[in-house]
Amino acid sequence: MNILVLTTLYPNNIQHRHGIFIENRVKELVKRYPDAKVKVLAPVPYFPTWLPINEYKKYSAVFEQEVRANIEVFHPKYLVIPKIGMNITPHFLYKTCLTSIAEIQDEGFSIDVIDAHYFYPDGVVASWISKKLNIPVMVTARGSDINVIPENKIARKRIIKALMNIDASAAVSQALAEEMMKLAPLAKPPIVLKNGVDLEVFHPKVPKPQLPFTLSKDEKLILSVGNLIELKGHHLVIEALALMPNIKLIIIGEGILKAKLQQQVEKLKLADRVHFTGNILQRELPGYYASADVLVLASSREGMPNVLMESIACGTPVVATNVGGSKEVIYSLEVGQLLNDRSSKSIVKALNSVLSKDLNKEDIRCFSECYGWEKTTEQQYRQINEIANIKGLF
Repeated sequence: MNILVLTTLYPNNIQHRHGIFIENRVKELVKRYPDAKVKVLAPVPYFPTWLPINEYKKYSAVFEQEVRANIEVFHPKYLVIPKIGMNITPHFLYKTCLTSIAEIQDEGFSIDVIDAHYFYPDGVVASWISKKLNIPVMVTARGSDINVIPENKIARKRIIKALMNIDASAAVSQALAEEMMKLAPLAKPPIVLKNGVDLEVFHPKVPKPQLPFTLSKDEKLILSVGNLIELKGHHLVIEALALMPNIKLIIIGEGILKAKLQQQVEKLKLADRVHFTGNILQRELPGYYASADVLVLASSREGMPNVLMESIACGTPVVATNVGGSKEVIYSLEVGQLLNDRSSKSIVKALNSVLSKDLNKEDIRCFSECYGWEKTTEQQYRQINEIANIKGLF
């Protein structure tokens, strides 16, 4: 079975963690089902480098084609017009994808099914391609594509139409699946394909990194992991730190708010207690999780947050806002605590509560046994195989 994974969320040579959760799912599918032959079409935004918008200039350095984990990945460029492009971007992406698909097919890769990720614009475009080329498609929702983007009326209409027309849909959490059914109640119900964790990579006994500061006997280390953007809530974790003198913080990630967050740290006189790592490689993450006493995720919205599952697999308890699939991970006080509200005071209260329990890492790790990829990959393969075979009968 030849599968084309279509998504704009996929790692590349300059964005090592961009859509890493999708790459992990693809790698597990290929590893567990050798008859699944996969190529990845992961377009990247194009914007003229001579115009003064730095956010898009980095994409000019992305390789047009690369091999990652023995999987061929194509990165064609599609035009993006910042701020006004929400409604027209799908058309540019559609044209780029059609051209690339024709080239892939000309090289002898006959596509049996499209496995798309993120509904807008990716899933919408996949539904258009499915109709034009008569290729079955499954689209997986990831979070803000269902929880936020439908606030745009045109995008909402297109997403609903895609949900009605595609062969199958999936969600990374039950909470997200319920939102999809509210959005398009007459569409085929989505299946739930939760993100998994490689339990051989994420575990408590991994080698620890050299920390940027020393910890005294009574000091604790907390982590805040994610893109440095408002919705991840790093600023709230920093505020909480100012109220907890025996805590040090490592923030892992990169993004447009880095300078602002660093200024906040300086203003609160926390420079000796906060360290920004920037982006790090996936293989470096387990050591940081295992070194920490608690992971904090203060997001305003989530799909199914991988960082919570990864942290628990490393034996580290978690504190998180009760959004998206977080409550499906933190279902026991033995692994952490959900925040009553998204505020620094609530973070302080939850951290004090979790730290006071002196939870055992091995006991926490036991809760991660259900995070393995086997069940998710089996469901994914079965669904993709089913729609490919049904389409092939007609």
